[in-house]
Amino acid sequence: MKFKLNRPIFRSVVAIAFLSMLAAGCAPSVKVRTDSDPGINLGQFKTYDFFSQMGIEGDNYSNLLGQHFRAAISSQMNSRGFTQSDTPQLQVNVSIGAEDKVRVNTYQEPYVYGGYYGGYGRYGYGGPWGYHGGATRTTVHQYTEANVYIDLVDATEHKMVWQGVATFTVTDKMQEQLRETVYSTVDKVFSAFPVPAPGGS
Repeated sequence: MKFKLNRPIFRSVVAIAFLSMLAAGCAPSVKVRTDSDPGINLGQFKTYDFFSQMGIEGDNYSNLLGQHFRAAISSQMNSRGFTQSDTPQLQVNVSIGAEDKVRVNTYQEPYVYGGYYGGYGRYGYGGPWGYHGGATRTTVHQYTEANVYIDLVDATEHKMVWQGVATFTVTDKMQEQLRETVYSTVDKVFSAFPVPAPGGS
């Protein structure tokens, strides 16, 4: 039995944009946060499956990004003793959001002593004698912040019992392939999962 997510969390347009960023070699330095239902012991669940249409996937198909996330999450869940099943106790959803942001930095230029012949500061000739410069400068940096949400939902109660969120700034410095980036992101999220893999803490 397959489950379909009733509410569209993030549409396929966002997923396609995220796919493009990763395929271009963009980058996560990942920050992870988690939340869970304090009254639920995740160890009581034994089986899982994915929503038939996750938040990152199109209306009628599972795209490559979705396939990579399914494989990476299955690896993490299976290593923790969960079994994928057509009648799951847990349903898994993955969704993605991206937001353009602006960072503004203001700083003071250093003073330059001119001396008899004057001196050159960062912004040109300072003139003779005395101190010159010290202007206030402002830089504006635009960047994109991406969030990957991994939700575990109680299939019987239809309520979320755990969520892991990976947040990172997209850059153009990373040259990893899409699959490697997805697996790395999922690995970081599941490092905070309350049911450890054998040999984990």
